[in-house]
Amino acid sequence: MTLASRLALAALLSTGALLLGCSGDSSGDHSHGEDAHSHSAAPRAAESAHGSRAATTEWSDRLEIFAEHPVMVAGQESAPWAVHVTRLDGYRPLTEGTLTLRFRRPDGAAYVHTVEGPPEPGIFTPQPSIPETGTFRLFLIVDGAQVQDTIEVGDVTVHESAAAAPASGSSSAEISYLKEQQWETAFGIAEVQERSVQRSVEAAGTIEPVAGQFAKVSAPVSGLTPARANLNTPAPGDRVREGQTLATLSPSGGEDSYADLMGRVQRLQREVRRAERLVQAEAIPQKRLVEARHDLTLARAALESMGGSDGQRASTSSGPSTTGAGFNYDLKAPISGRVQERHLAPGSRVEVGTVLYTIVDPSRVWLRLRVPAEHASAMSRATGAVFTVEGSDTIHQASRVVSTGAAIDTDTRTLPVRLEASNSNGALKIGMMADAQLLLADTQSGVAIPNEAIQTEDGQPVAYVQTGGESFERRPLQLGPTDGQYTLIERGVQAGEHVVTTGAYQVYLASLNTSQIGHGHTH
Repeated sequence: MTLASRLALAALLSTGALLLGCSGDSSGDHSHGEDAHSHSAAPRAAESAHGSRAATTEWSDRLEIFAEHPVMVAGQESAPWAVHVTRLDGYRPLTEGTLTLRFRRPDGAAYVHTVEGPPEPGIFTPQPSIPETGTFRLFLIVDGAQVQDTIEVGDVTVHESAAAAPASGSSSAEISYLKEQQWETAFGIAEVQERSVQRSVEAAGTIEPVAGQFAKVSAPVSGLTPARANLNTPAPGDRVREGQTLATLSPSGGEDSYADLMGRVQRLQREVRRAERLVQAEAIPQKRLVEARHDLTLARAALESMGGSDGQRASTSSGPSTTGAGFNYDLKAPISGRVQERHLAPGSRVEVGTVLYTIVDPSRVWLRLRVPAEHASAMSRATGAVFTVEGSDTIHQASRVVSTGAAIDTDTRTLPVRLEASNSNGALKIGMMADAQLLLADTQSGVAIPNEAIQTEDGQPVAYVQTGGESFERRPLQLGPTDGQYTLIERGVQAGEHVVTTGAYQVYLASLNTSQIGHGHTH
């Protein structure tokens, strides 16, 4: 719209309502028409009254509109409305843009009233005027950088006089939780919908490393850990690659020690080469060469049992040798991953078999569940799981069943089931406890709500249903199957209603405050 058009419209609105024919350009005040963006052919508004003010609530995919307005009298400018506009993404008030009220007559013509930007976050205060009596279909058009949307709110009646408006009361069973309170805290709602839900079995478990992605690295020889050579060894949390040196050991001397075996292998290598030359010169019998090669094979096998080989790098120590041969031994990482534990102090002595490092590749983990025995027969239909771990409400997924136990644990009366889960961000730590819903192949359809909307009060599952912008009801529920994220509701809510998903406890606290029952706050 041009600046001139906006000024002309403002002049018309200042003297009264603007009547537009059904064939006129009713979309001139905004960038979209009512038919293109209206989200409900029949309104789903929840209506109540607060003294002389009527309240209507309507939702779209992006917005919640809660409009409180006084009695409309023909030919008179109304008292200020209070139109609360909430962005459902994050449940925060709209802070900029225009609000257009479009009152459509039965013949298709319409009266239009537009206001710029809310005087306070989320609350527009239009004062429309309609010159004639009758019932009008109200559309609210929100246009701004944050959101553009059109919502069909419902019918608004314009009366001949204030006295002609019917009296109405409010329900004392409503729980009042004001918009200003909702906006200041973490709050969220979800629409109750029909959906298919996988059946599931509840089970507890633990996070375990995947086979082949977990290694305990032990000292293959006894000896010292030279301080200077081990000052920069990997620490817990560091990432290491397969074959990387973790530590340097100076093996102890003595018969059959690493140094003794290394020296024996090198001596036998020289003897084999000498025997080969002598046999070629026919100075010794072939039998001597066969025996020398046999002794070298045995010595190599003994050395390899300690993790070394005749190709192992051997270097003279930088300081005085602590072994007769003076060989150092480099301890290598057998897998790539992160260092989980390190039990190595530079300059200390270690014994053969001492665990020096624990390495784990955490990119994938196993979820080991303990399924109650009464559900063991259903495990052949298991397809995956959703689960949370201690200290977090984040929902994780395990998409592949790795193995199912063949026997029930007689002590716990549970069946072990392992599943694999991706852990690219490293949030799942080995040893964490988990609570899971093990998903089965069969599904069931019905009315479902998000699990976070289900509260337990006095042992009874309940949900808080938003009956209006600031009105709520506590509903006892009869639960059906759940897939860990959604639960079928057999009784308690209906499709199209809205349940509180975040902030239900605050609504519960509001229900305890009898002074807040009913509305009537001012803006």
